[in-house]
This record gives sequence, structure tokens and C-alpha cells, in this order.
Amino acid sequence: MLAENSNSHDLPYWLGYLESINPDHIDLGLDRVKKVIHAMGLDDFGDAKIIEIAGTNGKGSTAAMISCELEYNGILTGLYTSPHLVKFNERITIGGKAVSDSLLCEAFEAVFSGKGDTPLTYFEFTTIAALYCFKKAEVKVLVLEVGLGGRLDAVNALDADIAVIASVGMDHMAILGDTLSKIAYEKAGIIKSKSSVVVGKVDQEVREIIDRQIVSLGAESAYYEGINFSVAPSEDGSTVEFINQDLGISYQKKRPLLPVCCLGAAMKVIGILMRRFGFEIKNAPNEGLVYAFLPGRMQLCRQNPDIYLDVAHNVPAAAHLKDVVESREKRGRRIAVVGMLKDKDIEGVLGLLSSVFDSWFVASLHTARGEDSGRLYSALTAGGVEKNKISAYDSVREALNSACNDAEKTDEIVVLGSFVTVAEASLALNVL
Repeated sequence: MLAENSNSHDLPYWLGYLESINPDHIDLGLDRVKKVIHAMGLDDFGDAKIIEIAGTNGKGSTAAMISCELEYNGILTGLYTSPHLVKFNERITIGGKAVSDSLLCEAFEAVFSGKGDTPLTYFEFTTIAALYCFKKAEVKVLVLEVGLGGRLDAVNALDADIAVIASVGMDHMAILGDTLSKIAYEKAGIIKSKSSVVVGKVDQEVREIIDRQIVSLGAESAYYEGINFSVAPSEDGSTVEFINQDLGISYQKKRPLLPVCCLGAAMKVIGILMRRFGFEIKNAPNEGLVYAFLPGRMQLCRQNPDIYLDVAHNVPAAAHLKDVVESREKRGRRIAVVGMLKDKDIEGVLGLLSSVFDSWFVASLHTARGEDSGRLYSALTAGGVEKNKISAYDSVREALNSACNDAEKTDEIVVLGSFVTVAEASLALNVL
């Protein structure tokens, strides 16, 4: 319980309060959030535009690209992503900078007071706190990454001017459904009658679900990657070509730091902001998003040997990681440091990556959802990896230290498997 005079508490206190709510507890639904944001005056952002981004993979990178492009052009933007790796402040950025401790405390205090007797989950509480920060800063654009699914996610309490579905794949099936159509239906729930809709590469089955949602709302037709726009990397991988099939134009851009697969949707969103909403892009169009950065997404954090951090925690993300790693020239051994959550498709992820790496350092994760290294070891051997190429450890730090000691300067180490794994590696490497 909070003391009656809650406005005297510092950030560690509030983070402790949030942990007491239980970050792993999920109770999807919009009624609670809508009630609280209405009471707090956070359901109306005036002329500011709201961009909501859902997707099995790529939604965080897409959000970061859009936000970076807007900030590059002097448009004050609020970016909300989750989860954080090391500091909670990473989740909420304004003007390209993480929100201050003092503003976070003010926001938490306001949400606690504003919610009254309404119970909120961890994600609901933090989402409303982000909206409070954006309202106070008077941002011109809100870029909001959906936490889980879309239709019943707290972010969806606001109506999106632009709804983005970055990808749809099989993940969180116990909550969102056990078929692609069911999962697509949940993600399409962020589409509103006023929304412009941008969709990354998806199957025909998914397009049909999205189109059905659009027709039922009377919204404008969606822009689909592969139909209305596309992105093609150059042969040497240094540049990418953005092709706008609708307008019959194309142009080259430098390859972004974040995954190329997110670039097309981000560029299309910028185009919609310009044409539909009148935003002025003063600098070279789409120059800012090329330099967008998000921790834990193929993040090169050390060299000789090269050490990359990538959260790759499901099969679609693992497939993308496989493509990225195998597209690079191999200078030495490829070494994987892996820790995963027990509710993920561990066998699917490791089976897909089994042929990519020469050595494996698997670690136990000591969280409520963390899996023991023994299961990862078994999954790799079942996938055909020789036992002498696998080493098991009690922690990510131990696994990473051993991998670094074993590696030559020309080798490449990739830390992967979950946000928890990448967060522990970030602390061990002191990169954040």
C-alpha cells in the first residue's frame, strides 16, 4: 500500500510499487484504461496524431524508425515501447530522449491518484503514465507500440490516426489464438474508422482478415507491403530501394541500422503524415529513420570479437536473425549465447538456428517465466547439434564470459533468445 502522501516518493519506490502489481500478469481489456484516461483527461490529444503499431515482430523497430524520422525533422514526438532492457525510462521518450525520473514520478503519482479504486495491470498503469508524459510535453505525434495483440491492449484505448501492423506470426497463442487468422483478428483490432492502415509483409489469409475489419468500419483501404509498396536491398547490401507501386516511383536509401524488413512500413507512414496530415519534412525525406536505433535489435556492442545483442524470441524473429547472420561474410566461428522463456517455442527457435552457429553457450534464466538451460541443451541436441558444441551455464553472465574467453578476434558472438537475456548481457557488458 502507498502512503497517503504519495507525491513524496522517488522513482525506486514507484518501480517497487509496479513490481508489486506483477509485470507478468495479463488481463486484457479496455474498460479500465478508458475509464481512467477519461477521468485524467488523457483521451483527447487535440491536433496531435496517434500512430499505433502492432505486430508479432518488428513493431518496436518500426516505431523507432518513425519516431527518429519525425525528430530529425523537428517534430516533437512521444515514443512508447516495451519492455525496457535496463532502465524503465527507456520505455518513454520525448524528443528522442528518455523521460526524466522526475517526470516519471509525477506521471506515476498522477495515475495512482487518477485511477481511484480502479485496478490496473502493470502495463495499463505504465501506458497511462506514458500518455500523461506526452500530454504534458504537448507532443505533436504519439508513436505507441502495442504490448500484446492489439484489440484489447491498453494502447488501443486511444483511436489511431494511423494503424500499423508490422507482421503477423504464431506467438502468444495461448492468449491470442492458435491460428494465424485468430491472431490477425486481434492485431487488426487497432484499426478504427478514421485510421489509415499500413501493413508489412503478411500472408493472403491475414490480408483477408484485415480487409474484413476495414470494410466493417468503412475505413480507407490498407497499404500492403508487396502490393502498394516494397523494399529491396541492393546486391551488396549497402543500400535499399523503396518502391511505391501506387505512385510509380522508387528511390535509393542507405541501409538502416534497424532491420530492413521494417523500413517499408515506416517510410509509408511518413508519406501518409505528409500527404494526409500536412506534416512538413524539411530535411531529405526518410533520412532520419535510416539512423534509428533500438537496443537489443542486432545491436553491435563490442568488436574483436564482434558481439551482437538480438532479442529473437520466437520463430519469425529467429528466421530473420538467420537471414541476417548468413548474409554476412563469415570471418571466423559463429557463437550463440542463448537464454529463453519457458512459454516460447524453444524447440522451434533453436531448431531453426541449429545450423547457423558453430558453438552454443546456453543459460538458465532465473525469472518466473525463465527456462532452465537443460531444456535448451536438449532442444539443440534433438536438432542435430553435437553435444561437444554445447555448454550449459547457470546464468547469462557466466555463459557470455565463457563465450568471450573461448572466442578469437575474428569470431562473432550473438546473444539472443529474450529481452531478459539481452538485458542481463547488457549489464554484463556495461553497454547501457
